[in-house]
Amino acid sequence: MPNEPSTDYSQYTIRDFVLDESFRRWVLQPDEETMSFWHTFMLRHPERQLVVDDAASLLLHLRANYDDLTDASYERIRVILDQAHAEQFTPVVDLNSRSSVWTWLGKWKVAAAAIGLLGTLATGWYIRESRHQHKEHTAFGETRTLTLPDGSTVQLNGNSTLTYQDDWDETHPREVWLDGEGFFTVAKKAVSGQRVKFTTHTPGLDVQVLGTQFNVHSRRGQTDVTLVEGKVELIRPGETKARILEMKPGQIATAKPGIEQVAVQETTPEIQTAWTQKQFIFDKTPLREVGQQLSDSYGLTLVFDNEALAARQFTGNLSSQDVETLLTTLAATFDLTIERDSNIIYLRKNK
Repeated sequence: MPNEPSTDYSQYTIRDFVLDESFRRWVLQPDEETMSFWHTFMLRHPERQLVVDDAASLLLHLRANYDDLTDASYERIRVILDQAHAEQFTPVVDLNSRSSVWTWLGKWKVAAAAIGLLGTLATGWYIRESRHQHKEHTAFGETRTLTLPDGSTVQLNGNSTLTYQDDWDETHPREVWLDGEGFFTVAKKAVSGQRVKFTTHTPGLDVQVLGTQFNVHSRRGQTDVTLVEGKVELIRPGETKARILEMKPGQIATAKPGIEQVAVQETTPEIQTAWTQKQFIFDKTPLREVGQQLSDSYGLTLVFDNEALAARQFTGNLSSQDVETLLTTLAATFDLTIERDSNIIYLRKNK
């Protein structure tokens, strides 16, 4: 299984990925299980992105440019990789036999040559494929609206990243990867009379829709999905048997790390989506949560005098384009002194 806890993929090299059965199946013969697992892995380990890209570029060429190779060549390379994969764990070598040593080393040379061949052939594919990938990132305090290949739109909040391919067609699904916060307005699409789903991947949840409006907030491993209109289905990535959870408009679903169950409750969507209107809307919101919003989207760190102050609740509507006004309002409301050191803001109770 690809999600066996004993496999620490975060330490894998390019060669390890190329020889890994689960990784090869995801790249060459993807199914729902492997796609969910590896997409989640990349979201959780962005530092491995380049290694994963390089390994995938070696293997994907076999699928993307199949016509460049004869059937015999394709199968020969696959067999070599399979043999090398098996022998890397159980290399039976008779040290008293010179011929067996050279035979074993020879197999590794052939495997290395095959991988080298893939690397050479994959160069052209990798350049072409990279042209289709888009990664959009917003700076702290910046919001931006993107139009996707199918006409759907995504409004990104500050300090958020959206990744997607632009070659969506009958053979390529509509899917994006989000790290941060985004408000989605998904266009309805049908192929041969069948509605086509749109999937937003996050570490905590895969959000599947046909055409709707929803907000996704995904940071620090926790994912919150707020449904404004339409219908969405939520799936926990990496599960062997996917359990589908349906949401209704006016609900918010929360998936937290280490907690299997997804919590769903009624909410006021205007609060979660206020940022799209350049507004802060707080309704009995603990100050620690106010501080977390400022940290996530604006890169500011609020330091409270004590835990009791951090737990105080604030209600109010303010423009999100003027953070200083928010801080001044907090100071007046709770009788605080505010001291600022660059992006660190200290809030202390007046004596």
